[in-house]
Amino acid sequence: MIITIFSVYLIFTINKFGFAATLCVLLGCFSILSTTLVTDNVSGTENLSRMNFFWGSISEKIHNIETAREFLQLYGLFTGIFCIVLGMIFAYKPSLIQVKNYLPFEYPYPIWNSKQQPLTQFNTNFVLAKSLLTNKEKMLSCRFKYLLIVVDEKMYLASPNEMVPKNTMIVRTKLGNTPCGISRI
Repeated sequence: MIITIFSVYLIFTINKFGFAATLCVLLGCFSILSTTLVTDNVSGTENLSRMNFFWGSISEKIHNIETAREFLQLYGLFTGIFCIVLGMIFAYKPSLIQVKNYLPFEYPYPIWNSKQQPLTQFNTNFVLAKSLLTNKEKMLSCRFKYLLIVVDEKMYLASPNEMVPKNTMIVRTKLGNTPCGISRI
């Protein structure tokens, strides 16, 4: 009863963190509850004499079935715990499973569009955003839908083929010194 109440509480508290976290925790709780609450004792030795998939005497068949039952209970328990831990990671620490250069969508970066920017606000020296990258990064620029740039101390998302002011800076990661941005899906 305590496991069931804790499972319901856990599912409802994790529900606000999204579908993936809720699904993992729900599957984990269901797996643990089904392996601990379902009674699956071997019943009736008269039915075992008709089972031909085990060789040996009836006592050996009962032993093999009980060993398999214990293994499945432990497997279900560890699978449930793994699913709950994965759901907790999705909910509370998603950076552990995010890809390198991940740009969270909750940051309000506007999309840079050179046609909508007034020319008087910036100097008239516009270049392609791709030209601010190194040769190696230019080869990889096709995988980016948007690059994260800084124009006049404001952050924007710009397409690699977009015209940007010449004094624009490309935002890079600290460790790999690679450009940040949103990749194409």
